[in-house]
Amino acid sequence: MKVKNSVEQAICLLIIIAHSNDEKPLKSYNISDSLGVSDSYLKKIIRQLVVAGLITSEAGKKGGVCLSRKPDKITLLDIFEAIEGKEPFAKATGLVERVFVNELKEIMDQKQAMILDAFNAAEASYKEKLKTITLKMAMVERKKDS
Repeated sequence: MKVKNSVEQAICLLIIIAHSNDEKPLKSYNISDSLGVSDSYLKKIIRQLVVAGLITSEAGKKGGVCLSRKPDKITLLDIFEAIEGKEPFAKATGLVERVFVNELKEIMDQKQAMILDAFNAAEASYKEKLKTITLKMAMVERKKDS
């Protein structure tokens, strides 16, 4: 399985926002410079994170982006699903039904179910692991200025 580059970029974006010492929202163009991506591309990622409820975004001179939740309440699964979506990794397309007919159909239906069960179990395990890691755990603790 291949994960989109934008998942990694979303994680970095959220870490940058979380590390912001200001209570002020961060501007997308400042973040895009840090990530080395175009502002328009970053805004697509921001939109996905807003829709998922992980960040808020305010337009205008005093606007920008802020976390919607504390970093210990955002998991890698939240971020993954915000970018990749919640569709199952594997699903039947109907190919087995079209290709295998007659006496093979029943056997192939069973084999297809076995294969889909394996993918579903792998997906459940994958997502369960992502659920155990929070954004806070991915962050580097910064020393307080004395």
